[in-house]
Amino acid sequence: MIFLVFSPRTLLSSLIIALVLFLFSPYSQAAADTGSANGPLPSDRTLILIKKSTQTLSIIQGGKPIHSYRCAFGVNPNGDKEQLGDNKTPEGHFYVTDKSTLDNHPYLGKKWLGISYPDVAHAETGLKQALIDMYQYQSILRANERGSMPPQNTALGGWIGIHGGRDELTKTGVNWTEGCIALLEKDLDELYSLIDTGTEIIITR
Repeated sequence: MIFLVFSPRTLLSSLIIALVLFLFSPYSQAAADTGSANGPLPSDRTLILIKKSTQTLSIIQGGKPIHSYRCAFGVNPNGDKEQLGDNKTPEGHFYVTDKSTLDNHPYLGKKWLGISYPDVAHAETGLKQALIDMYQYQSILRANERGSMPPQNTALGGWIGIHGGRDELTKTGVNWTEGCIALLEKDLDELYSLIDTGTEIIITR
């Protein structure tokens, strides 16, 4: 028999997702049009909200969207990521695991923000579908509890992040990645300067 443990972090994540979807669907059009805040950034809670249906990544701060950018997703844009190689962008609640500057990588561009896929929900589904074993499931659970990088080498896939590269495709709305979120380099520069590791990320359809 398998016992699934729902931690306080998991319960809090569910509440945050429900609150954000209630308040910000659709987003404030004014914020989306300007793509920037008027005045100094608020000092309280910050999260990243990514909406696949509108190809937008927004920074939510002080309960409001203050920046909004066009983005591109995996070449298989329909549905949630399930396993390695499906080229889907995952949906759910995550956090920024790491930040790196790159040497103008031909595919990833100049900067990288890692995303904490797989999360607990994907691990639970993977365990039920026998894509991962109990040891891998528990390792993913522990990493999410600690706020660290979950195992990236399971059948669920990994190495999902926010990056640049191939601006000519991103700016025209072409979904071209293997499951990551791509931004224009100039937008990624701004996002990178505003976001710290541990920042919450919510990805919806």
